Amino acid sequence: PAPHHPPPHHVGSTLRITVRPDLLAVLRMAVDARLHGMGPPRGARVLALLRDAGDLSPQLLAGVRTCLETVLGPAFAGVCALDRLSGLTGTRRQRALVGVRNQIKKEFAAFRDPSAKCELPCAETLQRAFNHFYDRMTIANERPVLPAGGAEFSPHSHQGASLVALLDEAEARSGLASLRSIVFPVSEAAAKLAQLRAQERRLLEDGHLGSPSGDGAPDDAQVAHLARQLRELEKDRRSFLARPLSAPVAFFVDAVLAEEQLSYAKVAEFGQYLTAWRSPRLAPFLDRKRQLLDERLRLGQDHQGEQANPDSDEKCRRLADLEAQIAEIGHHVGHAEEALEQANITIDAFWEEIAAVSDLSSELQAVGVRPLAELPDPSRLKRLYGDWVWRLNCPMQLLFGSPLRSAGQFLVEVLRDLGAHRCSDLYVISVIGIQSSAKSTLLNYLFGCGFATSAGRCTRGLYCSLLRSHGRTLLVMDTEGLMSLEAEGGDVFDGQMALMAMACSHLVLINHKGELSRQLQDLLEVCLFAMQHLKVCRIQPKLLFVLRDQHDRSDGVHGDALRLMRKHLAEASNHLNLRLDELISLDAGSVFLLPSAFASDLDPNTGREVRWSTELFAQEMLRLRRKIFGEGEGVAGLIAGSPTDGKGAPEFSTLPDWCLHAMSVWRVLDRYGPNLLHYKTIQEIEVQKELEDLVKQLSGQAINGEKGLAEDTKCLLATCTQRLGDSEPSEQVDAEFRSSLQDLLDRCMEQTLAELQRCLQARRSKIPEARQEEAKRKLRMPVEYQGDLARYTWTLCLSEAVDRDQLRALKIHFKKTIEELWQSHSGQSLPEAQARQIFTAEWDAFENQCRERFERTTKSKRHLAEEVCLVFNHVLRQHRHEEQQMHILELLPAATLLSEEPAAFWSDAHLARDFLEVHSPQKVAEYAAAAALGGSAGALDSTSRGGGRAPPPRQGRLSTHGGSAEVLEKLVTPEVKRHLAGAVSFELADSASQMPSGDAVLEAMRRLNEAVQHEESRFLAQVGVRYKGGGVPFLNAAHLRLRHSLLSSLAVAEAKRTQHQWQVLQSHRQATEEEFISMVRGRTSDASHAKTLASSFYDALAREWLDETLVAVAADIRTQCLADMPDASGAAERAYQQSFIERNWEDVLEYILDVNAYLHKIFSSLFEERKVSVTRVQRPRLVALLGGHFDSLTGAAQGWGNQLSGRRSKLSEFHATLRSLAAESKSNVAAGKAAGPCSYDLLSERFPVVADFTIEDPLRFAQELRLRVAALLGEKQVEVLVAERLEAALQKQEAQVWALIRGCSAMCPCCGSKCDRIDKHTVHRCGHHLLPAFNGWRVAGTCEATLDSCKSSKNHEAPKRSDFSDHLFPNLEEYLRAEHPEWLPFPKEDRELLADSVLKAAWVNCREPLCYRYDMVDCTPQEWIEAYEEPHRKLSADAFDEAERRLVQYGYVPEFEDQ
Repeated sequence: PAPHHPPPHHVGSTLRITVRPDLLAVLRMAVDARLHGMGPPRGARVLALLRDAGDLSPQLLAGVRTCLETVLGPAFAGVCALDRLSGLTGTRRQRALVGVRNQIKKEFAAFRDPSAKCELPCAETLQRAFNHFYDRMTIANERPVLPAGGAEFSPHSHQGASLVALLDEAEARSGLASLRSIVFPVSEAAAKLAQLRAQERRLLEDGHLGSPSGDGAPDDAQVAHLARQLRELEKDRRSFLARPLSAPVAFFVDAVLAEEQLSYAKVAEFGQYLTAWRSPRLAPFLDRKRQLLDERLRLGQDHQGEQANPDSDEKCRRLADLEAQIAEIGHHVGHAEEALEQANITIDAFWEEIAAVSDLSSELQAVGVRPLAELPDPSRLKRLYGDWVWRLNCPMQLLFGSPLRSAGQFLVEVLRDLGAHRCSDLYVISVIGIQSSAKSTLLNYLFGCGFATSAGRCTRGLYCSLLRSHGRTLLVMDTEGLMSLEAEGGDVFDGQMALMAMACSHLVLINHKGELSRQLQDLLEVCLFAMQHLKVCRIQPKLLFVLRDQHDRSDGVHGDALRLMRKHLAEASNHLNLRLDELISLDAGSVFLLPSAFASDLDPNTGREVRWSTELFAQEMLRLRRKIFGEGEGVAGLIAGSPTDGKGAPEFSTLPDWCLHAMSVWRVLDRYGPNLLHYKTIQEIEVQKELEDLVKQLSGQAINGEKGLAEDTKCLLATCTQRLGDSEPSEQVDAEFRSSLQDLLDRCMEQTLAELQRCLQARRSKIPEARQEEAKRKLRMPVEYQGDLARYTWTLCLSEAVDRDQLRALKIHFKKTIEELWQSHSGQSLPEAQARQIFTAEWDAFENQCRERFERTTKSKRHLAEEVCLVFNHVLRQHRHEEQQMHILELLPAATLLSEEPAAFWSDAHLARDFLEVHSPQKVAEYAAAAALGGSAGALDSTSRGGGRAPPPRQGRLSTHGGSAEVLEKLVTPEVKRHLAGAVSFELADSASQMPSGDAVLEAMRRLNEAVQHEESRFLAQVGVRYKGGGVPFLNAAHLRLRHSLLSSLAVAEAKRTQHQWQVLQSHRQATEEEFISMVRGRTSDASHAKTLASSFYDALAREWLDETLVAVAADIRTQCLADMPDASGAAERAYQQSFIERNWEDVLEYILDVNAYLHKIFSSLFEERKVSVTRVQRPRLVALLGGHFDSLTGAAQGWGNQLSGRRSKLSEFHATLRSLAAESKSNVAAGKAAGPCSYDLLSERFPVVADFTIEDPLRFAQELRLRVAALLGEKQVEVLVAERLEAALQKQEAQVWALIRGCSAMCPCCGSKCDRIDKHTVHRCGHHLLPAFNGWRVAGTCEATLDSCKSSKNHEAPKRSDFSDHLFPNLEEYLRAEHPEWLPFPKEDRELLADSVLKAAWVNCREPLCYRYDMVDCTPQEWIEAYEEPHRKLSADAFDEAERRLVQYGYVPEFEDQ
């Protein structure tokens, strides 16, 4: 740019010419310019062009030359006056340009140094140099040194006019509101798809997650509407490939991408035209946005002032008006931002559309959709974009859009092509810092990048630039500014950007103006907290704090700043139990202080402020650059090794690998990061942890403590259920139950809230009101859930009582119906067909009532899903601060559980594609080769344990040329699913249909966390595979699978319960119909009446009463068994005593084979003994008792018949006779005349509901009744009937007792002993450890049996082979930590312990079958044999076969049955 020269000053005959300060600064900067790798070593030469100066006099031109020579010295190359080109045509214009060209050629020829290796700079390089030094004069959009009043550049050309016309046409068609959807339809559809998915996720997560009441849950109509929009958008995306590119994008392809190589001139020209087109459109929206923000700020201040004292209705109305105005302004701000986004069309947007078209084409071609032939060749577009990124050094956008999303496969393939041609080490540098802190400018100064710079929000998302430096590929990342008011997400977004930089960089520059602020320090501390949990960092990033505008830059200040930072970060790490040195690298040189970039002063002549870039700043920037690359040499060890030798991180080995890693990291941060990054400070995390611990303690004490809510509700349920059993009105009992339960809930809630308030007031520091309200809400959840459980249990009890009452009422109704029919038919018999019609109509009405009641009491799948999510989310909230892995688990709503199909997200293909990645291709290839040969990596002979390993399952036929993806899907994933099958399954106990307790859910979640964590170390790492994204996505998928498993189990249990209710109802129908028809038929004779009554009494006594009595008998046997085996520990001790201590060698083998099956065998024998002893006494008693009831019935009938012989009577009179006999019996017992209640009480209580038919001859009726009872008892003898019912009751009791005493089924991985812990635990232990040789462990090489005690030091120090592969662990602790961490800490004896006498005797007499089975060499010491061998009782080599046959019926599965 040419300055406006002031008019010359004539002093006599002397002409004095001076240089303006701003031009002087430019000239000196150009003279001092030194860029690495640019220009010859002799330095720069300056040729001055005087524009529009054709009429200058020779005297004035000579003065200018003299002035420039004085200023520039040897760097002055000459001065050339150029006429004004505007208006010149033909020869005059050509002559002026030729003169300038000749002057430049002459200067270049004189300047060229033939010995110099460096080429002369091209035009693009000169442009970069100018931009670089122009940036040095322009920082944070402050006023540049160049004059601001000069004319602006305004480009004009035919191509520019065409582009402007196309954009104007698109704007005319759609308006600015939807301009981008016309210009960039594919990328806008992708953005809309991302917005809808984010909106759907927010909608599903709003309100009370998993609330069974549905309060705050998303509206189903809203979810359905979103789903419909998503389906329509997915459908529209397919149609885009059938359309040509939009006119502006097609013009971009033809004008800029037409040649084989990009031209910087065309790119720059296209960018200038876009700038000229959008600038006037953006300006009014920017002004409007500023006005709205100012107005909102003013209203906010007014609102804050009014809110301080809302003491009148007028002020309350004023507050409401202000809030409405603020909300309306926020709405207008959103519209302004949307308009700005629509009008902000840049050249990056064109590339984004090109990439979106390419990715969509690849995606749809995979499903058979072919794109139009007119679309550009994707491979050519990718090559040109690589040219854009590498040769033109233009930034590429990795994260873009709103919400932010990562680039797709287009960028990955571009980087793959670039990496294939440039096989050098990759070094990644990123910068983070608050907004408007000149981050982009810092990178431009340091590395010559082309990142955009301006005041405010100039970088959106994340940009990358590729450079070549010091023999390696340098990738520089520029992130969006932190702590911005414009960015969505607030603190979460800041944490995501910071973590993204740390997880994807070798070096992170933390750019900050002035001293380190508390906000930045808090952000870094929260990021360390999230980094520890998310585990997305594959290397340890190095942090370098660049503190700007520092006046005192002494070494002491460096040390003080760094010590202060390390102190704060270390304190935060200690609070959160983190290890700072494992997360980041922060050494003594991790702080660099920079001076201010500019100096300013007043011009003594004009009085205006003059600013210039200081030489000191340039020198310090150069020193920082040297420091970075000096450290780069030291950090090169991180990427020097190849991925296959394990020295470096594979994610940083090549450009495409890094890109895939960065995309994976962002997916993890976007989905799971908000769970951890919503905290503002470490203190907030600690307060939250303290509150959740307090809520957990108070809720546990209030619900499960002594006389807690659980106990009270249990007592209330028992009392009301008993009242229902006593035939009290169900409506009255139900109303009293619900009222009493609500009183219990209110009292419990009141007490817990009061206790919470007392604890909060006792704290020294005050907790914010929002946190207190959140704690109160969390405290209400377990209380409300306990109330819901009690109501549901009561509903089931009430439903059974109502069913019983209604069935009885129906029978009474049938009885009255028959009586009315008898009266209406005047002695005529009722046809059976008509009777059946009457019954069918009445029963159908009753059945419809029952069906409606079943539907009301049956939980739907949505209701069950809400319960599952409620309990899981509650457990997560209570324990997330205690366990690290709980923090990264999502709080899922029920809608997510219902929308995800297990068959889809848990399939082999999905798991292999989305959750697993190859870490070591060599190990994967070896594993695949072993599988192809029919073996496995662990099929070779073990060095520690005998017996072979089962090969991995063959999932179809695997091609020998199959890639890593095929190996992951067909070999690795099925093995992972098999290993985790038990941990991701949640089976309910037999006959259980209710939601498990929170403790059971917590135990299942912990078990799954441990299984997923150990799976990577004990299997995946050994075959060269690992989880993507640090395992966070896979862990959440596994927990989703666990929830699905529980949901399926509950749904099946609920369906079984409903089916059982219906089956019971149908069984009653058949019996009731037979009863009804028999009553109809019974009108014909007394014999028929007697038969009906006998059958009804038989059902009441021989079925209902007998079953109730047998429960007490079976409970007696249960009590005796539990006295011998009170718990799992006692049962395990009994098994050891009966086998090893009592020297039963056959039992020892059974104990060794499967201690759980052996324990089951012992229990079954014990239960059988108790059963025989009890039934020997109880069976005859029950037979006599049942027979006595029937004898009393027939005796009472005979007495009644004799009394009323020959007289007509009613059946109700016989019932009255039984009641009078029962009353007489009670009075005799009270008077001491009888020993106990007789059968009349039972007979009167259980008198059947039958019609009150007329008895013509009571005596004959009594005789027929006796004959019918005898016939029924003769068909099914009482002894047989009692025996069958007793056996069924005892089998049910046996299963229940075994479930109580079998305990933990885990067995010691060394000796096979059973865990005997009886509490809820995750760490196993057993009281009797055996010799490892009993479980097949042998010495490496010699295969000698390992006769050292399981707890001996020698066994602890011996190497152990993996259970899953050939990997050899150096000692027992490493083996257990990797594969059986639940057995740590493992007991250890200080002395060398071989075995005690019990184990020695057992080994000596059982060694032959053990050595034969496990292929061990017998190395038994001779003194053992002499002391303990029993020649006539020791076992032979085939003893294992007999032991297996004995245990099969108790659940033992032979290990070698396939062989």
